[in-house]
Amino acid sequence: MLVTQTQVAVMVRAVRRSQPIRWIAVAVLAAAIPLPADAQMAQQLSAEQRALLDAGHPLFLTWDVPGSPWPRTCAFENVDATPEEAAAAFTNYPRQRAYIPRIRKSLVSRVVDPATAEVDYTLDVPMVADEDYTVRDRVSVDDSGASYTIEWTLVRASSTKAIAGSVRFEPHHLQGTQRDVTLMSYCNLVTPGSGLAKLSFIKSRALVQAREAAHAIVVEVERQRASDRALLADEVERLRAALAATRPQAQ
Repeated sequence: MLVTQTQVAVMVRAVRRSQPIRWIAVAVLAAAIPLPADAQMAQQLSAEQRALLDAGHPLFLTWDVPGSPWPRTCAFENVDATPEEAAAAFTNYPRQRAYIPRIRKSLVSRVVDPATAEVDYTLDVPMVADEDYTVRDRVSVDDSGASYTIEWTLVRASSTKAIAGSVRFEPHHLQGTQRDVTLMSYCNLVTPGSGLAKLSFIKSRALVQAREAAHAIVVEVERQRASDRALLADEVERLRAALAATRPQAQ
């Protein structure tokens, strides 16, 4: 599905782990970019965008949504880990408060089934009251067993009207190299409930939060793979067990 002929801001950042992140703004036609779907994310990007990713430049795309003061966002970044490892680290929901900026609380409040959980969050919101919200997360693996997706929707919140998002981890080969990595696509659409959300600085802060959250996931996965292998192994074991418990039984 294609969006309308409007421009979308595509932010490309050169990530340097030891230096501040620099952002490069590039404008493209939205009609040339399909909205994210279940197909491989790399194939939905243009050749130019894939080349930027393969060169180590993460992408940040936004789509205007009719009736919503905030756009739908998608951050794309390569992860030096396997898709399974990245999904396993992400689904350790209680740990998210330790590495995602401005998250004060992340607590599993209800387990719906082994692959589905409701997670309570508290988000630090500058100049106004903190936002408490609960989302329902569900993890799944595709038929090939190679790509993992976690989808979430809003259950309740202090003021937010709706949240719908997902993060997908899929195998990706860096063109021109012998390296295989994981491509992460972190997409979210938040419909705020506050009238202040239309203010430009509030909207800008929300977009920054989306970029920071996506990058923080990458940093945490790579940190665990480099220096906390025991934790990562435990997370992978838990993920495998959750998916096995919800896999349809052969007749």
